[in-house]
Amino acid sequence: MKQKVRFGILGPGKIANRFTDSFVHVPDAEVVAIASRDPERARAFAEKHAIARHYDTYEKLVNDPEVDIIYVATPHPFHCENTLYCLRAGKAVLCEKPLAMNFRQAKEMIDTARQKNVFLMEGMWSRFFPTTNKVLEVLQAGTIGELKFLEADFGFSAPVNLDNRVYNLALGGGAQLDVGVYPLFLALLIMGKPVEVKAFSQLATTGADATTSVLMKFNGGRLAHIYSSIITDSPKTAHLLGTEGRITISAPWHKSQEVIVRMNSGESNHYSFPHSGNGFEFQVAAVAQCIRDEKKECELMPHSLSLVMAETADEILRQGGVRY
Repeated sequence: MKQKVRFGILGPGKIANRFTDSFVHVPDAEVVAIASRDPERARAFAEKHAIARHYDTYEKLVNDPEVDIIYVATPHPFHCENTLYCLRAGKAVLCEKPLAMNFRQAKEMIDTARQKNVFLMEGMWSRFFPTTNKVLEVLQAGTIGELKFLEADFGFSAPVNLDNRVYNLALGGGAQLDVGVYPLFLALLIMGKPVEVKAFSQLATTGADATTSVLMKFNGGRLAHIYSSIITDSPKTAHLLGTEGRITISAPWHKSQEVIVRMNSGESNHYSFPHSGNGFEFQVAAVAQCIRDEKKECELMPHSLSLVMAETADEILRQGGVRY
């Protein structure tokens, strides 16, 4: 493996721009190619980010021997098709969240990666923030006692435009898949697989969920409540309540730079993790290290977690009445 891990990007959308911007903070990784089925978009993206090569087909990107790993940044209904295409050609893949539209697709993607013996990871960037690691450290130390309850939300208020992607079922629209993936991730990362799920959704006229609220029960009677919306701007905080104290991940929790631990005794500790990048650099650095180490799976964001997320999302959407 060469000193720098070389990324190719499949799909020059908004999130791909933010992803690429972060590489200035990761000296041992670089973006060397971009592909779009729209040649002008590929050219413009390459010029904007000073990327060496731009392609007008995904095939050319996949066949580029100078690309070590492909970041799939297309809308999520295309994640499965695009990722399978890369994996079957023997290319490692970092696929933007949610990994797939459903559990069946996620399992096929992971099974294919294992069969082809190539790296695959769901691009849940929040997993790699120092704040997330601090929360896990505090929990592991037993600082707040026995964890009993978790609450996390992610809602934003978008102009109501039924032609917009977030309302379009064909493009995977709806709150749960678009932003609900964040609080779902946090709950399952910390609590594991739920033993019971109760979900309620408010549907837009297009059939997409405008708001979804979920209560989950886990082993030991632990509970989690998660909320997502495309029509209400929520606080975007996360709270973990234990028998001896509580943890707050400051807003916006999914990319927070602060964790606060408050004990029942009144004592409190603030942990700050300032950084100069946009936050994607933590994920990029972790994935690049996995590629250098020739790993096929990232232990911090394993396939097992992605599968539980997809399976639980299926049940949430089923109960909410969302039909893709």
